[in-house]
Amino acid sequence: MSGAATLVAYVSGHGFGHSVRTATVLAAVRALDPSWRVAVVTAGPEIVFRQALGSDLVFRAERADVGLVQKGALVIDLRATAAECEAFDREMPARVEGEAAWLHDVGARLVLGDIPPLAFVAAARAGVPGVGMSNFSWDWIYRHLARQEPPLFAAAEAAARAYGEATVLLQLPFAGDLAAFPRRTPIPLVLRWPSVTRPEARRRLGLGMAPAVLLSFGGLGLPGLEFSVLSKLRSFQFLSEPTGSDAPPNVRVISLADLAARGLTCLELVAAADVVVTKPGYGIVTDAIACRTRVVYTERGDFPEYPVLVEGMRRWLPAVHVSNADLLGGHLRPALDAVLAAPLPDPPRMDGAAEAARALPEQAT
Repeated sequence: MSGAATLVAYVSGHGFGHSVRTATVLAAVRALDPSWRVAVVTAGPEIVFRQALGSDLVFRAERADVGLVQKGALVIDLRATAAECEAFDREMPARVEGEAAWLHDVGARLVLGDIPPLAFVAAARAGVPGVGMSNFSWDWIYRHLARQEPPLFAAAEAAARAYGEATVLLQLPFAGDLAAFPRRTPIPLVLRWPSVTRPEARRRLGLGMAPAVLLSFGGLGLPGLEFSVLSKLRSFQFLSEPTGSDAPPNVRVISLADLAARGLTCLELVAAADVVVTKPGYGIVTDAIACRTRVVYTERGDFPEYPVLVEGMRRWLPAVHVSNADLLGGHLRPALDAVLAAPLPDPPRMDGAAEAARALPEQAT
């Protein structure tokens, strides 16, 4: 690939949202100008990028940042996160030199970061513009969490210095404190669209007339939730990934292979559902907005993006809170009844991918 015009994306492996929105933007760039070659560096799911970009993609399955270490779907392991950040930062000088050399080798003319600090330091070292795209930054997250785990202050400062190397940030809605980036340009929501309608997705899944409730927690299910607690909610049909728990008649266990056999993805599963029960994250919130699917949400630990996402989500979707305890206990009927009775508001602008695709080539060397 030496000498080719290449767009390289460094993507956080924390959660689906970073991968989904970056893949959506990369596909939009290629749709505007197919001559761009695309490379992706991430510990996130390769399939998301292959589905969006096909086989003509250079993919390096490597961690580009630490993100957060989780204890299950809803709890952050602060001590482990701090230890991982310290180890990653010790290796940063060598990583930067290695990535800068690789960027030269692949003919990189532009780096897109969502939102690993490494992306911007490596791009600057290679003499390539580094463009960020995000609604939050790790310096903001780590500084907040450092009130409980002081070693994370060092990680916050290191991330802020790296973000200072960015050429510009494409600032998404649901934004937190992004002041570490010297230049910021707001863009609309970046989201993906389902390939089939809700009736067609429901037909392929063989869903009946009862309201369909999707349990979505980073995959399709929530470890620790025993399906038996949902058996009393017989007027609803629940959808979840396999968890090893015995499923009562009103719980439909659906694997990724099951979806693929029906020509569907996780996005079409959101489209098929009347309600998604989830922890708020950019990916699932924007999928729900695109699919016009209502949301019942639960808290996700001391994560500063959570209240920002909740405030923004409730502007564009019917959204009702349920506590972790009520969720795990299966006490969902009041929240489900309330959210199904709420009207859908008008949607926001949702052309962020097209706007990003137009803006990115303008930054290329």
